[in-house]
Amino acid sequence: MEKILCWGQALRRDKGMALSLLYIFLPVFLFFMGWLKFLLAVPLCLLFLWLFMRVSQRLCTGGGCVRFRYEPEYWVTLCVVVFIWLLFSGIGGLSYQNSDHFVRNPIYRDLVEQPWPVFYDLSSQRPSVQAVIGSDTVAFVYYFCFWLPPALLSKIAGLCGGGELAANVFLFLWAYLGVMLVLYQIHRYLKRCSWVIPGIFIFFGGYDALGYRLLRGDFELGAHLEWWCTYFQYSSDTTLLYWVFNQAIPAWLIVTIFLNMRRDVAAVGVCALIFAYSPFATFGMLPLAAYAVLRNRREWKKALTWENILLPFLMLLVFGSFYLSNPGSIPVKGWIFRYYPAGDLIGHHLLFIALEVGIYLPFLKGHLRKYDYLWLALAELALIPLYRMTPANDFAMRASIPGLLILAVSLMRHILGCRKRWARWAVILAVSVGAVTPISEICRSMTNTVLQGARPVETVYSFQDFATDDRGILQTCSRQFFAYGYEESFFFHYMGKRK
Repeated sequence: MEKILCWGQALRRDKGMALSLLYIFLPVFLFFMGWLKFLLAVPLCLLFLWLFMRVSQRLCTGGGCVRFRYEPEYWVTLCVVVFIWLLFSGIGGLSYQNSDHFVRNPIYRDLVEQPWPVFYDLSSQRPSVQAVIGSDTVAFVYYFCFWLPPALLSKIAGLCGGGELAANVFLFLWAYLGVMLVLYQIHRYLKRCSWVIPGIFIFFGGYDALGYRLLRGDFELGAHLEWWCTYFQYSSDTTLLYWVFNQAIPAWLIVTIFLNMRRDVAAVGVCALIFAYSPFATFGMLPLAAYAVLRNRREWKKALTWENILLPFLMLLVFGSFYLSNPGSIPVKGWIFRYYPAGDLIGHHLLFIALEVGIYLPFLKGHLRKYDYLWLALAELALIPLYRMTPANDFAMRASIPGLLILAVSLMRHILGCRKRWARWAVILAVSVGAVTPISEICRSMTNTVLQGARPVETVYSFQDFATDDRGILQTCSRQFFAYGYEESFFFHYMGKRK
């Protein structure tokens, strides 16, 4: 009882960190409750709650907290700015949606309307659809944890007469809370309230416009610029939010919590949670977590804590086996040289790294060891394009999320620490050139919202009842989301509920 009281005091003392940890722990807890067999779900949920208690007691120290009452105008204005930025992201169908939402909408809708865990009886599909995806009963397998809290609220609201609008509002508010917590954690880390922080966070990007002009020619504002290099892409923060918010928001939050850790006794455990939200971003997080533990050889044994051991074990056991129940979801994987001509690839890679990362090195070269994890993040960003996963190369786009955020935060830290005005404005000017990409994303969304209105992408309304006969879309959805023969997989045979 005394430990519980101490835990409650820690949560009250540091509400910002407590809410941030709850944001990333709660969806995983809901997955355990909704997808695991009862006899397994109960002990694992209790174990998970105990680990959450240990992590929050260690991290909710009250140190470095942002004092909102000292600058209320700044925080109120920031809330409005982030709301507008998020409003045009397409999340919840409240504005124009980019094409990736054709699968994000049915994922969320089915999590709201279908019982957990979600299964699909393909024999109820139209014959033309069955000819492409078959007639089996399949399990829905994907990294969908981000949607679970608003989906649960929507289920409850549905019992009280709430409809799809309420579900979309819940999703938007959940995403809005996540972005605000990310910005809170960055302010906490930098110990400053400055418009430099949200300015760089929203408008940070590589020199995609220059790369596009060099390799593809002219473009109009509103174009999607980040595939200029053909073989790989690094996404700006705005692009991530407007296309893959379900991976970006929790990954950003985990990275910023990681940066705020003053001790490494829970670093590996917190970083392991990213596996529930983005398996690809996990690859970018692993080196950071390993270095956090091993950088001080004299004290690395202190990192052998229950949270650092059990949380990675649980994530690997539960989510690793869950993802593997659909082994065909990654049909393409291997070194990039297996898929493209080496001579052309080397030149593209060097130009890509120069324009995405290298342009910021002159400003940060004196801080490579001083700024937390900066040198390691830059090394990751240089190497990530050499490996490919999925036909669209999601590995490069998502494994880079942790490294790019650390680079952006390092630029914020450098600008805020510059004593010479000309040096500060030089960095701001360099970042402004990279801002063409997020500005183009925002302009496209704003323009299409004004001209077309908020028309959610409904190419696939629900995976239970496809409204399209497009063979490419049907094959993509079945490969990415459907686990055929799921009964024989380790997860559903031993751990998960079955239909």
